[in-house]
Amino acid sequence: MSVDQSAGFEESFGKLAGCELELLKGLVGRFAGQPFGEQAWEGIGGIARTGAELKLSFLRLRKYGWVHAVKKAWGERLYYIPTEKLVRLLPALYVPEHNGAAEAGLVFRQEAGPGLPLDLLHALAFVADQGLPLTVKGTVHKKSLQKLMEPVFLSDEHVKRLALQYAHQDAWEPAPAVLLDLLLCTGLLFPGNGAFVLEGERLRSWLSLTEREMNRILLRTVIERYGPNDAGLQLFRYFTCFLPDAGGRWIDVSSLLRWMEGEGMLRAAAASEQAEAWLCALAGFGWGDVAETAEGGCAFRWNVDAARLLLEDEPEVEAPASGFFVQPDFDVLCPPDVPFLLRWKLLAFAELVQCDRVSVYKLTRAGIAKAAEKGIGAAEIVQVLSAGAAAEIPGHVAAAIEQWGRELGRTRFEEALLLSCLTESEADRIAAARSRIEGALERIGPKHFIAKTSDTAKIRKILETMGLAPLKTIGTGERAHPSYPLIGEEPDGKARGTMPCESFHERQGVVYGGRHVRFFDPDPDIPEPASLFPGYEGIPARWLRDYRSYHSSTAQTIVEQAQSWQTRILLNLGGKQAEFAPTAVHSGPWRAEGVLHDLETGAYERRELTAGELRELKLIVPEFD
Repeated sequence: MSVDQSAGFEESFGKLAGCELELLKGLVGRFAGQPFGEQAWEGIGGIARTGAELKLSFLRLRKYGWVHAVKKAWGERLYYIPTEKLVRLLPALYVPEHNGAAEAGLVFRQEAGPGLPLDLLHALAFVADQGLPLTVKGTVHKKSLQKLMEPVFLSDEHVKRLALQYAHQDAWEPAPAVLLDLLLCTGLLFPGNGAFVLEGERLRSWLSLTEREMNRILLRTVIERYGPNDAGLQLFRYFTCFLPDAGGRWIDVSSLLRWMEGEGMLRAAAASEQAEAWLCALAGFGWGDVAETAEGGCAFRWNVDAARLLLEDEPEVEAPASGFFVQPDFDVLCPPDVPFLLRWKLLAFAELVQCDRVSVYKLTRAGIAKAAEKGIGAAEIVQVLSAGAAAEIPGHVAAAIEQWGRELGRTRFEEALLLSCLTESEADRIAAARSRIEGALERIGPKHFIAKTSDTAKIRKILETMGLAPLKTIGTGERAHPSYPLIGEEPDGKARGTMPCESFHERQGVVYGGRHVRFFDPDPDIPEPASLFPGYEGIPARWLRDYRSYHSSTAQTIVEQAQSWQTRILLNLGGKQAEFAPTAVHSGPWRAEGVLHDLETGAYERRELTAGELRELKLIVPEFD
């Protein structure tokens, strides 16, 4: 998190009183970020806390923003801990325990991929190049989906065990569903007229981010979107990020699950399958490796600083941009720190050969032809390569690109109108004014010919042999501007805007996930603390002020009032002062059940007291604002 946010959190967290902190920890451990009802949190403090103390603490947690509320249409309230609070509370409240796993006995099951940022980059480049049309049912054509996934590392094997629910589940496999979901919820794609369309400004902001900033956004998003709405498993997803001394080391996952079971958060045996499924997904996302231990358990190793990704919000200090390397064999090598905007430009005219920490692209005639279809000429390609390369481009590579450029796009088929005459007489008059070219082409001007549609394939072959290969697209008579976005864009750190600090996990995509509280109206109304003690103004002042003996009927009334308000009374028991929180009052003869607190020893016990033991009393009401 940023310095200001960190200081603000620490100041606010430090102001929590003991009862509030205890309740907040209990809420986090029991519910994580999942919604809960009015009565679900009662009893979190155990017998040491009265209902009045817990309710007052809960109101303070709401007042200071630790707990938010929504209201259903019929008036029922739901409460939840906001994600941005939960992320910061977990490392402040818990130090998860785990054991390391000896590397010698491990068998690799899933190796980390090159990462979601690169997968998204290549998917976006495909959309820019090929488009992503939709069927009448609103789903992506199967063939387009297959081509979309060809350059992507993430596979169904990585995410199928998450058992995600998503739109068009009968038509899409889980990996493309996750990919499209991320592109939609981050705003990089939006459903347009019959196709998913790139959002230019969002794309500019996204490509201006560093890989670390992208991972920061993506890690937060996938934790909330692609796991079950189960408090224990949500905590597991976060605790794996906050394990102490886990950077680059193998984690024995079962030891973490056992610790969580000891904290009452989940049952280790029941959660192990879902836990392993989640870690396999993390490997597919490029953040770690999964292995099997000699005992058949699961081990995991991070290759990113997950805790830092979750907690930091400050934009990264811009480091000097690294360039790519154009090789004599027409390969282009991209080290990890090459800016994504440069990679994006490469994908306009170079073919992806290998996607890894060092990615490899290939300059080919077909790639230059593809760029020409988008209005990107050879001179512009050489300029992009020269500007982005860390060293001088080999001369023969630049010469080859220029030669390919001279051979491509110098001719093009365009739509034309057929002029029809009413009689032969008008046609003869027109024909007599123009010389004719025998064959499939009829010249109608210095640079133009009319071609029969049935002859275009034959004409294309002839022109290719002459070094005048036409563009594949059929023109409309006007030269269009380049349709590949941002090809002329210069790197600009300011273009990232607010994107690194935005939350995307509750935005609409195609995966049905996240908390359903977003569908209800926020409820900012917080009851006044005095509302917890109805009739407080009518209580005799001496009940609250004086510790004294009362008539049996008055003592019973005081005890009943304490029970109604879920608070305590001060009494004398066996010559010692104690506090008693009544939970039930009985008649004939009257007596009370409740929790007795020995003020000398600090011990608590459940006990029934008789009328004779309930004579000297004082009603205790917790202080409230």
